[in-house]
Amino acid sequence: MQTYQKHYPYQKHYLTAKVATDLFNLNPQLLSEQQRLQVDRLVKRVSHIQNAILHSREAEQIEVTPQEVESAFAQCVAGYASVDEFHIALHRQHLDESQLKQALSHEIACEKVMSFISQDVPVLDKDKALAYFHDHQQEFSRNSSWEMSQILITINEQFVENHRPAALQRIREVKEQCDVSAFETLALKYSECPSALSNGYLGWCEEGKLYPQVVSALQILPTEMVSSPVETELGFHLVRYHQHRPARIATFEEAYPFLQQKHEQRARQYLQKQWLRQLMVMSS
Repeated sequence: MQTYQKHYPYQKHYLTAKVATDLFNLNPQLLSEQQRLQVDRLVKRVSHIQNAILHSREAEQIEVTPQEVESAFAQCVAGYASVDEFHIALHRQHLDESQLKQALSHEIACEKVMSFISQDVPVLDKDKALAYFHDHQQEFSRNSSWEMSQILITINEQFVENHRPAALQRIREVKEQCDVSAFETLALKYSECPSALSNGYLGWCEEGKLYPQVVSALQILPTEMVSSPVETELGFHLVRYHQHRPARIATFEEAYPFLQQKHEQRARQYLQKQWLRQLMVMSS
């Protein structure tokens, strides 16, 4: 059994650094006045909750091992380019190694308490899971998707070379070159899409997020073949796909593990919120 002192002089420094990073990705020294006020309010609240958890009856049943603390400490050090940079950052937060390890120990203890009080999750009723599955089919469906690349010539009346006739002529010339040159090279050279920097590669794209004209072209296009110019409101596209995943709806058997996980997560959150609410009333 571990016991905890009532006040932790280093706790505020640690939480301030953590909250400032989580909220704004900034060191506390770089916060604006408004950001600092927001961080201070949250630190005060988190500190109050942590202290209440650490002094609960449930915390008396929790043990944090030195190995767990050392592992968490090593992860902190690994986030810096060098050990020297880590120590400089530690000094800026008004902490030393011992204080950081104490703060990490308290954080681990709180996580363990929250896990402990929410361990008795009721089993998911399979009939209710089946009813949810049938009522929320959209959550278990997948649109057609293509792993694809493109070359884009935009239509922009502000530039002569991007007037529609000129853009169409340019995309046709690029299409002709596809017979003798690598698509990736042409994309890097001619495409006006940001994907040009990745040789035209767009990754996996879902049907609902593509222009209908592009989808129509993809649906009749053989794998790795380059389409004819496809016009959209953006301009002219040459598209090519590498793999295709057809649309489908998962079976209940496939969805059930996800439903179990979702049920457990929600049940744990509910138990934790209820327990914390009672704990904060008792500690106020």
